[in-house]
Formats: sequence, structure tokens, C-alpha cells
Amino acid sequence: MNFSKLDEFLSKMPERGFPACELAFSQNGEILYHNAFGFADSKKTRPARRGDLYWIYSTSKLLSCIAAMRLVEEGRLCLDDPVSKYIPEYANVMVKDKDGTLRPPKEPMKIWHLFTMTGGLTYDIQTPNVMAATSLQSSTLDIVKALTLDPLVFDPGSDYLYSLCHDVLGGVCEVITGMKFSEYMDAVMFKPLGLSDIGFRPTDAQKQRFSAMYKYDRGTHTATEIPCVNELNQLVNVDSAGGGIFSSVEDYLKIITVIACGGTTPDGYCLLKPETIKMMQADLLCDKARASMLKNEYHHGYGWGLGCLVHTDPVLSLSTAPIGVFGWNGAAGAYTFVDTENKLALFYATHVRGAGYGYNKLHPKIKELVYELIL
Repeated sequence: MNFSKLDEFLSKMPERGFPACELAFSQNGEILYHNAFGFADSKKTRPARRGDLYWIYSTSKLLSCIAAMRLVEEGRLCLDDPVSKYIPEYANVMVKDKDGTLRPPKEPMKIWHLFTMTGGLTYDIQTPNVMAATSLQSSTLDIVKALTLDPLVFDPGSDYLYSLCHDVLGGVCEVITGMKFSEYMDAVMFKPLGLSDIGFRPTDAQKQRFSAMYKYDRGTHTATEIPCVNELNQLVNVDSAGGGIFSSVEDYLKIITVIACGGTTPDGYCLLKPETIKMMQADLLCDKARASMLKNEYHHGYGWGLGCLVHTDPVLSLSTAPIGVFGWNGAAGAYTFVDTENKLALFYATHVRGAGYGYNKLHPKIKELVYELIL
């Protein structure tokens, strides 16, 4: 393969306001491309390189969905179960109508609502109720239970709102397994795959390997360095399934490569069965929910399912990717997708906050450049 066009595109990321980036993709279980560009520090003394570490924010969600789907596969979690079966406080949640009226939901919040962002939750982690439950001793379940004290913004299943649903899903996994979510991820994903540069809490040595973090300026297409801190990972006993993971590009790619190739590693470890992976490729949104999701213009031709964003219509998306490709992105610009038809997996990392330009323009371009190479 001739990677010159892809290299040229990525080498210009600093000119677009992304001081460092790293991309890797695999096909048929083999890494075909892995390269880094720019500088990992704002003083430009440390060239970006393979092995740099990143807070991956919401690309954590895809990994968390994979982990939760293991429990579905094992019969320990049912998608149609009410969340209150596992966390009883969710039986008491209320819905707030537009006129301010509080009422019980028309149907209970179910597990599949958590996967699909249709639970009626928000992404507000600073409500008085949540803040009152937050302390250095708080657990994941303490925060997840506190969410029930604030009303839902719509009936579960009736609409879509990007929210803390996956964090609640992580709490459900803790109840089922009797383990912290980070421990569960270690047990079923990170350790079996031999991964050491991924997790929820980096060591002091790993912190030295993080690429610098920046805030994007849309007016100048430049980036200003900010503290390399993940606000979703500040409490030692709270594991954010929705955004709390750090990783190297290589370790993340190893996980999704297994999924792209049918769910089982070459040495026989089954992360997920093929039929479970297929479940993650279906759009589960109702029309109203899909319309809400499509307020983000770059989502046309996509739905949302058990594996986050799912490609549903190449005519609308203008993408050469096949139907069923699934994945997501992160608040600092990370991007990932899984294509089981072509056994293709991709992970792109950068560390720039507030850059919608990355989601709207750069991620689709990266995807199309890769498909030009493999098709």
C-alpha cells in the first residue's frame, strides 16, 4: 500500500491546530499502518511517537459497551431489564415535562436505553444532588444513584440525548460482577489481551508519557496548552465508563482488532461472540430519537445502537464504509471505528479539547482515506 496521501494529510494536522496526532489501523488482524505526527509537548522538544498516552474520553464508551455486552452474552444482563432491577433507586426516577410538571415515566428506564442514550438523562455532573454525593470517598454507584434525584428530561426510549447513560451502565456492571468497573475491565479485557498501557488510573511513569493537552481556538485554528487532566477521572473510587479511560493507540487498537475479526484472539480468548458483535451493529433509535441525534449534521446516514454510532445509509453519509460500521469519538479528538465486513479496525488519537472541526471534517476524511487504501 502507498501511504503517502495519508501521511501527507496527517502531517498537516499541526497547521490545522492539532499539535500532535497518532493513527493506526489493522485489517485481518494485522496492523497495516501506525504513525505519529507533530510534537507531544508545546515547546516542541519531544516529537510525537508511537507509545504516547492519551485521555481517550468518550471513545471509552465503545470499550465499555463491549464489556457490558459480555454480560448480556453470558445471560447475566438482559437488555429489556429495568435498570431498577440492579440499582433500585431507578424505580423512583421522575420525568420533568416542559411546563415543569414532575411525573413518573411512561415506562421504566431499561438497560438498552442506557446503551442507546435514550434513558432521559443529561450530561450535567454538577447538579446540587450530584455535587452533594461527590466526595473523595464517593464510589461509582454513589454518583450513579445520585442521578436519580434529578428528573429525566424525557420518557426513556422516546428520544435521544447524549448523556451519562453509559456511566450508569458501568454502575450496573459493578452490581452484577461485584467488582469496580475498572477491575472488571482489567479482568475481561485488558489483562487477557496482554495490555499494560490502558486503564483508568495511569502510574506516575505513565503520566510522563502523556501527550500535552490543548484547547482549540476556532477563530485562529490554533491550540493553547491546558492542564492534562480528565475531569471525569478525579475520584479514586469512581470509574467513568463513559469517559474515564487513558490508552496508547496500540493497546486500544488491539481490542477493536479482536472485535473486527470476529471477537476471538489468535490464541483462542473469546472477548465477544460473532452474534453478539452483530447485535452491536443495529440502529435502535425511534424516529424522534434519530432526529434529535441528527442535530449533529455529520451524523446523517448513521444511527445509534449497542455499539455507539452505527453506519446505516451510505447515500446519506457520503461514506464508502459499509453498513454496520460502528464506533465513536472523544472530547479531546480521539476517533475509532470497527468494520467487521472488511475486518478493519481504526483508532486515531489527539489531545485537543473543543475542536468540533475534528469531528465534522477531519474524522470523516481520515475514514475515507483509509477506505481508499483498502478497497
